[in-house]
Amino acid sequence: MRLRTLLSAVSAQAFKHGGFRASEAGGITTLSLFGVLGCCMIAGVAVDVSNLYRNKEHLTLTADAASFAGIVKLAQTNSTSQAQAAVAAAIEKNMPVKTFGKVTTATDVQMVRYDPMTKKVVAGTPNAVKVTVRRDDSVGNPIKTGLLRLAGFDEFETSVSSVAYYGQPGRCQSSDGIYAKGQVTITSGNWIGPSYCVHSQTAVWLPQQNTFAAGSGVSMPSLAACKGKCVDSANPGIEKAKFEMNLNLPKVADHITAVINGLTQSPFPLRDQVFANKPRAADLSALTTAKITKNKSQENALIRGSVVTLTAAQYNDLMSITNGLLPSGLVYQVDCRNNGNSPATSISIGGSKNRKNASLASTTIETVKGVVVIADCSFDVGPYARVDNSVMISTRVSSSSSINSEEGAVVGDPAKNCNIDRKVYVLTQSGFSVNSNFTASNVAMISNGNINVAASSGSSTTTHNGTSFHSEGSIQIPANHTFNSCAEDNSLLLPTIKTFKYVMPS
Repeated sequence: MRLRTLLSAVSAQAFKHGGFRASEAGGITTLSLFGVLGCCMIAGVAVDVSNLYRNKEHLTLTADAASFAGIVKLAQTNSTSQAQAAVAAAIEKNMPVKTFGKVTTATDVQMVRYDPMTKKVVAGTPNAVKVTVRRDDSVGNPIKTGLLRLAGFDEFETSVSSVAYYGQPGRCQSSDGIYAKGQVTITSGNWIGPSYCVHSQTAVWLPQQNTFAAGSGVSMPSLAACKGKCVDSANPGIEKAKFEMNLNLPKVADHITAVINGLTQSPFPLRDQVFANKPRAADLSALTTAKITKNKSQENALIRGSVVTLTAAQYNDLMSITNGLLPSGLVYQVDCRNNGNSPATSISIGGSKNRKNASLASTTIETVKGVVVIADCSFDVGPYARVDNSVMISTRVSSSSSINSEEGAVVGDPAKNCNIDRKVYVLTQSGFSVNSNFTASNVAMISNGNINVAASSGSSTTTHNGTSFHSEGSIQIPANHTFNSCAEDNSLLLPTIKTFKYVMPS
């Protein structure tokens, strides 16, 4: 019943009984009745609106909790069904159906892709979870009013949406980038392409004329550490690219240990992911020839991702027997301890050092493809080395570089295409120095020390597509390099630098 109708009815009843006709007190009583009703209305507004806000706050907390539970599960499993189940469980925990009734429709839980640059939901692989919870007629559960019913307001309808996002920090979209706890130095004449980001927890030093494309990023906890170089006059495009961020980078040493455990110990979610595109070689006879296995029966017992333990001498024999092409689909765990503790203790790919087969021409290409090599040795990568679709891990702790490469060594896709199936991951417990071609395409360099990339020969520019660097120490990039991002890499081999956050798509 509306307020005017209610008041008219009350007045009519009063005059009908004649109680107010001959007295001014009757007018006061009428006014008093109006006053009482007015107070009731004000009280109704206060109580019912407060109840509305309380319910909306509860809906907001529920939506936030549900979207966060969903994105965590999506990030862990990449399964939309498991993410939806996590959302449903969070909603039921915070707003049980028995108490609140149904609060979602069939379309209120969505796996979406959020673009941090445009701040819009776009088509593509989901990286966000959108949850809407509601109290309205669509779920048959509106918020009932109390005193406001006297004014004809029987119920309120309201809904709340929350979007939780899991992605690269800041405005970065690609998993390709340069990330260091120490200083990142990028000398001059370098190009940082769209979606490629540079971050240091200490400082990014950019002397001059490094160009930042639209959509790229450069960040550090305080832009004061840029020392006046984060201006377009010094480094074109940097004013739109720069932002302050304190990023909790994981410990590289712990990450490498976790990767090794994930590849060699049960259960094997990481091993299964890594070897999804690395089939086991049909012919494993070279393992017996190199005295790594004893017979055909032991060869046949090896499945995709099996760990083969061998000494440095056996590794050299195997490289000699196969002309550098290790049987694919296996984890080779190389023990260099019998070779002493000098920094020179190493195994070789594509170089003359430690090559056992003297009949091999010095220019013979050695291609390591479709394998994982874990060694407590350093890696000497010669000019005739090709490393393709593989993982190289050095656990050697040394003050000198644990990866040494010569000009001509090529890692990843030689055509420099964004082919993630040919990506190479290099993880070291020490620092390393490599030539510019070594980091050219589809390679992730993860170091527990400093990373130094050598300048290219001559004045030519080296193009890096899909290359990323993660360092516990500092990173040095010389002049004349171009860094372009490729497709997002969700491999568990990369340190986790993605962040969870709530976003508001436009």
